[in-house]
Amino acid sequence: LLQQVGMAGTAAVITVTFIHPIDVVKTRIQISSEYGALGMGGTVKKIAGAEGVTALWKGVNAAWLRESSYTSLRLGLYK
Repeated sequence: LLQQVGMAGTAAVITVTFIHPIDVVKTRIQISSEYGALGMGGTVKKIAGAEGVTALWKGVNAAWLRESSYTSLRLGLYK
């Protein structure tokens, strides 16, 4: 059981690491008409140029915490 929970948590953290930048771009497009006009590619370029590439992972620590706790239990306890 513990192995299943650990594997589920690890999978969730890895997934969030790759998906989080897409969520950051999506959120910026949704809340700002400036980014909305740029589209996905333009938003990525603007964020990376103005704030650095690491800005695409802003808030990833909270996402890791949520997924490692919630998803590890949800998937790890599934039978």
